[in-house]
Amino acid sequence: MVKKILIVFAVLVVLGLGTGAGIYFTYLYPFMQKMKHTETISYDKQLTLVIGGGGNSGILVSDSAVLVIDTKIDEPSSQQLYNQVKQLAGSKPIIVVNTHIHTDHTFGNKLFKGQTIIAGGNYDKDIWSKEDGVESLPTVWVKDSLVVNIGDETVTILNLPFSAHTQSDVMVYLHNRKMLFGGDVILNHQSPILLSRYNADAYGYLNAFDLVEKRFDIAKVVPGHGPVGGIEVIDNYRAFFKDMKTASTADAATEKSLLDKYSDYTQIPLLMSPSAAENWFKSNPAK
Repeated sequence: MVKKILIVFAVLVVLGLGTGAGIYFTYLYPFMQKMKHTETISYDKQLTLVIGGGGNSGILVSDSAVLVIDTKIDEPSSQQLYNQVKQLAGSKPIIVVNTHIHTDHTFGNKLFKGQTIIAGGNYDKDIWSKEDGVESLPTVWVKDSLVVNIGDETVTILNLPFSAHTQSDVMVYLHNRKMLFGGDVILNHQSPILLSRYNADAYGYLNAFDLVEKRFDIAKVVPGHGPVGGIEVIDNYRAFFKDMKTASTADAATEKSLLDKYSDYTQIPLLMSPSAAENWFKSNPAK
């Protein structure tokens, strides 16, 4: 659905000619091209990270099973990821975790037919089917948290107890590696998309940062989009949301300074930008 939203937005800005075309070629086209690029990182003998091609993904291999975190956007990214997984898994069972419902993280689900697919339990089959199609439906819905063992790694699959990017965001923590997969609640150097149709809540982001830092000992962060980093990825994103909240009630000079601070973030004006996040707080000042 994110891809559909971007395509509709592209059509609208191009139809607007002038300024619209400028937005398309300056922001939207480079963003969509960047989403197609993938980078494979062999983190260690068991863990492979596949960055880009939609949402960032992880592949954790053990002697008994393989864990896959997010299945990419449309072809060829989803097919390439599936091919990697099958080469590593062979005949072992595969467990897929979707961090949330958006198709840049779930499109490849249909390739894993017959395997376990886990998602947040604040969605249901009807919501998911309308968004992603019946062929991409999860088989397990996690309302709170689920712990699974993949070889010698203990994995916690945590469904946030409140809305943030969507109404049911999942984070995945690898205990031995002290690594958190944050889905789109944690982005690295990229502005968020805050859409009311998914119950997006900027205060939920701030609550999520506090929750995971208290619950887990985090050394590495795999964001939903952007480069892998350390705990500073969360701290920097917390600062972004706090700054946009401050900007929403600040004088003109302070507002401009805070918006300019994040001018190098990946963004699309009106849809995915510092000013869009600021406007969300302006519309939701009470919390």
